[in-house]
Amino acid sequence: VGTIASLGKDGLEVQRRLLTDLGLAVPPISWHASRDTVAEYVSVLGLLSSTLGKMANEVITLQKTECGELEEPFKMGKVGSSTMPHKRNPMYSEGVVSLSKIIRSTVPLAIESMVTEHERDMRPWQAEWEYIGKVSNMTDAALTASIHIFTDLIVRPDNIERNLYMLKGLMLSEAVMMKMGQRIGRQEAHEIVYEAAMKAFEKGLPFKTVLLEDKRVLDNFNVDEIDAVLDPHNYTGSAGCFVDRVVGPSGKC
Repeated sequence: VGTIASLGKDGLEVQRRLLTDLGLAVPPISWHASRDTVAEYVSVLGLLSSTLGKMANEVITLQKTECGELEEPFKMGKVGSSTMPHKRNPMYSEGVVSLSKIIRSTVPLAIESMVTEHERDMRPWQAEWEYIGKVSNMTDAALTASIHIFTDLIVRPDNIERNLYMLKGLMLSEAVMMKMGQRIGRQEAHEIVYEAAMKAFEKGLPFKTVLLEDKRVLDNFNVDEIDAVLDPHNYTGSAGCFVDRVVGPSGKC
């Protein structure tokens, strides 16, 4: 605290020994004067909780009945609604999203507290006493809930497969355009595929059916080639590599 003038020439040694006993590193300056450490800590919590919130929000979206690709861990006794017994709501994920909103809302307050008057302005401390402990506990709660969610996350491959074909092939319009563009040029390919896609949308037809009705397509593709390019399993790109980069043991692919 301060200049440690009261301890004379032993001040720095007393500081070192005390912090060593506490398992802490020796800071370059007192925390009273240097506010960036506190702001950085809260900012990291804000970043962490926002990432958890994003992940949890994805579970909420993909657990919706009309999608049904993911689901929070479930066991008998977990109640989703007091009035609709069939409901299996993503309650843990909802909690994580709510916590993340509260946590990141404190980041501007922490940064605001960096601007103080001289070296020992007590005004920011009193605000920090109010929120630092709370956001620390909230982050712990969000982490605990997230570990529960993603350790036993329920994945429904059949629904994922079903959703791939929901647009009757239209999801692969880019693949068709890029393949056709290699033979007739990208701009002309875009125009042909656009027309076919809009027709398929308007009439509710399979994309393949509309493509096969267009002579310009048949002049450049046979049926087997169209089937191959409309297979979503053939158009995953580097998705697997990107997953390995993010969560793989080496971070490389």
